[in-house]
Amino acid sequence: MSSAKYDISADRGSTFKLFLEYQTSGSTGIDLNGYTADMQIRKSTDAVEILAHFTGGTAVRGLTGGGIDGFTLPLGGSAAVGGIYLNAGSTGSIGPTGGSTGGIFVSADVTTMKNIPSGRHFYDLEITETDGSVIRIAEGRFNVSSDITR
Repeated sequence: MSSAKYDISADRGSTFKLFLEYQTSGSTGIDLNGYTADMQIRKSTDAVEILAHFTGGTAVRGLTGGGIDGFTLPLGGSAAVGGIYLNAGSTGSIGPTGGSTGGIFVSADVTTMKNIPSGRHFYDLEITETDGSVIRIAEGRFNVSSDITR
């Protein structure tokens, strides 16, 4: 199965949130319990530098911000806030009362998004199954609009 082609538009200096559902061909959510996820943004498909790296699973998530200078933590080395939650709801809620089977919630804080340069970049989102198989869920352009209010 090939990955979905989906272009993302984000605003520089604003909180970033994205919600997707991973489903069967019959539109039933696939349980992602025990899976992990990775999403990277790069200036080009061949670029070595990572602008942002999102990670996560059903209970934990992580985000390392990059920015103009590559793979560095944002603004003075403070930890970035965000990442990927699996089996999440559309607001990032998880668990039996707030999650959604197959839900994938990706987020990044304002500080991280301020450090991603405006322009057209590329991303892909992959999940790793419990047996170690890797599936690319989505890929495409990651377009960042400039911010005027700073």
